[in-house]
Amino acid sequence: MSKDYSLYPGRFFKKSERLRSHHQALSPLFAFYSEEPDFAGHLRHLSLDTSRRRTIYIHIPFCTRNCTFCNLNRIKKLPPEDYYKLIIREIKTYASYQYVSEGVYNAIYFGGGTPTTLSTLGLKKILRTLRSSLTLAPDAEITVETTVFDLTKEKISMFKEEGVNRLSIGVQTFSDKGRRLLGRKGTAQEVIDKITFIRESGFQNVGIDLIYNYPGQSEDELNKDLSNIESLDLAGLSFYSLILHPKSALYRMVNTGKCAPLGDLKQEWNYFNLILDRLLKRGFSFLELTKLVQPNRDSYNYIRIRYENGDTLALGAGGGGRLGDVIYFNSPNLNIYRQQVKSSVGLPKRGFSIDYRYDIAHRLIGKLQFGQLKQVDLDFFKEDSKYLQRLTKDLVIDGLLQTHSAHFSLTRKGIFWGNNIGQEFARVLVRLLAHKTKNKNK
Repeated sequence: MSKDYSLYPGRFFKKSERLRSHHQALSPLFAFYSEEPDFAGHLRHLSLDTSRRRTIYIHIPFCTRNCTFCNLNRIKKLPPEDYYKLIIREIKTYASYQYVSEGVYNAIYFGGGTPTTLSTLGLKKILRTLRSSLTLAPDAEITVETTVFDLTKEKISMFKEEGVNRLSIGVQTFSDKGRRLLGRKGTAQEVIDKITFIRESGFQNVGIDLIYNYPGQSEDELNKDLSNIESLDLAGLSFYSLILHPKSALYRMVNTGKCAPLGDLKQEWNYFNLILDRLLKRGFSFLELTKLVQPNRDSYNYIRIRYENGDTLALGAGGGGRLGDVIYFNSPNLNIYRQQVKSSVGLPKRGFSIDYRYDIAHRLIGKLQFGQLKQVDLDFFKEDSKYLQRLTKDLVIDGLLQTHSAHFSLTRKGIFWGNNIGQEFARVLVRLLAHKTKNKNK
């Protein structure tokens, strides 16, 4: 690699840890949360804003098997029979509030876990309840996350009939050895055959998750993964360097010598560049920090709307969303969630109020996630703007940002360190906005 690409930009990243999650970039914004003790009462009095775009998120925290690298809130079993009925009941409860029922929803996202662990009937009834209880935009993006083997031919056919138009498949790797290490079911050929069938069934917007730099992965194995991505004519892929979570089975395997160690940061950078060098030449382009897409095949409206500070109606155990100026979370505990849905109110008791400061910072971090950081209106910060100017200047010096006539954009190295940069912007904005509010109240 060229010496211009120092792996450790010194001004902000004195430690060598690279942040690999956008949640880490957003963590400083918790400073703008304040508890809202009556979520239902607040929702009842929200004023409708027809200009606000909306999404729906449905959380299905169940998996038929646990991946060795996962430490998230997942339940290793099939969903209980009443789970889809709880979600339907939740939809109808929210639809009884004018603010929810009179909005138009531009995107729906079934996440997890593995949403396709739900029965075909359960998934169909949820989709039909959404259409009958709420107003969906005619071109609404409807995404379902799935594994290859939980997505049966019956479900593929039903999704086509019910208007699902975007599938996100957790492949992680096509390497048989890598799949066994990561706890994925089936062989590479079985994965290829299923994705081919999905594409031949008429789904144009099919993407996968790809993990790189997992323990023992060779450059040849990564190249074979990329060859399969090219030959399958996928709409896009989300690519993640493996995060070795301390509570995961893979962490224990690495630390007890039962598998190869995780590749170091230099190898991570080399593999990152290998992915870009191959796929950008094949016509893929960046949609966000960890997502490449083919032109006009995938817009990922769900995440765009969230970063625009749009609403997200969140359903299911562990689901988190935003309605108006309140962020809220369902309990991840299945029994508590069930009690909540069946209670007289049917909603979470509490939420977290946010204000214009959160929106300013969140929107800016969203622009960064999508690779183009348009200049903030520095007049808004007046005398405080020098701190933001200093940050952007230092990032340019470090080779992480490049300037254009009206905006900044991330360099390739900046994309690699994008979540670290996002977190640093968030920290600066929290300080500036808190200072601005303090002066305003004097």
